[in-house]
Amino acid sequence: MTLTAEIVMDTVDRSVMQPIDGDAFEKNLLSMHQLCDKDIYDYIKEAAAAETILRDPSRRGVTVARFLKLTSLMRQPSTRTGGSMTTAMEKLGGSAQLISGMASSSEAKGESLSDSWVAIATQTDILGIRTAEDDGSAYAAQAIAIASERGDLFNFVPVINLGDGRNEHPSQGLGDMFTIYKKFGSFEGLTAAVVGDHERYRAHHSFMIGAVALGMKVIAVESPAAPVPPAMVEKFGDRLTRTDDLDGAMEVADVLDMGRNPDEYAGDDNKEKARSKQLAQDYASWIVDYDRIQQMPLDSIILHPRPRRDELHPSVDIDHRMKDVEQMANMIPMRMAIIARHLGKS
Repeated sequence: MTLTAEIVMDTVDRSVMQPIDGDAFEKNLLSMHQLCDKDIYDYIKEAAAAETILRDPSRRGVTVARFLKLTSLMRQPSTRTGGSMTTAMEKLGGSAQLISGMASSSEAKGESLSDSWVAIATQTDILGIRTAEDDGSAYAAQAIAIASERGDLFNFVPVINLGDGRNEHPSQGLGDMFTIYKKFGSFEGLTAAVVGDHERYRAHHSFMIGAVALGMKVIAVESPAAPVPPAMVEKFGDRLTRTDDLDGAMEVADVLDMGRNPDEYAGDDNKEKARSKQLAQDYASWIVDYDRIQQMPLDSIILHPRPRRDELHPSVDIDHRMKDVEQMANMIPMRMAIIARHLGKS
């Protein structure tokens, strides 16, 4: 792989997104598109083993990552993802650093993003990145690949995408698939209803890519202001159904995946204002409360990657189908699996 020293922020060298193809060692995890169904099962198997360790009172962790360091660099706010990544690394016996924002970094002195990413790569063994920019983690991986190719780094530093703008959130998607697998033991024949802004909500993108790869059918309950991106519609084919009928989707869904309105990406021109107004109306009609979920199958489950707003009313929390808290907990063993596999420590 030959890369130029100057990273252009509107192009991504796809060589940093190699297919996992059964072996994650010395590869980045930037997109669910890197994974086939077998790859996802490999992460699930590893996460299940990690959960067994976490549930053992005499263990609670392992030492496979001793002397290795993880850095979670969160350029957007995070309560769950950054913290669970650092917890996962510590449970593997390594050390972890959580950096929230870059206000105290040399960017304040005019340092470029590329230089900041490379600087952090010299101090860590694996790097998790969240950015407001689409493909931000891929640009980081490119900059680090240049330094690695020159032999400037002691070891390859894999980059894990912890959410890149409106694009994807693959570690969340893998954790979601783990949660579904724990309930059903398989994916074939399952139907997931996914509700929200399908144009800009990254967690839904990764969820749908993973669900379709594993053989699930997806019903996208969508707004005309924020439909499923055309490339995903084409890729998913007849595995995807698009509708504005939430109640009809809930009646047949094995999995209901809710999501908030990602209004941090809203602009202020007239087109964006019209979009925001339509979305606000649709989200108001999508509010799911205790009474509404009673139309769902008794053995179904309800997920939400959090943070939640009004779209998932607290009255649902008493229902046995709610799995959003377990979903959060499952991110620890899944992120243990991701870190271990990408460091070659499975």
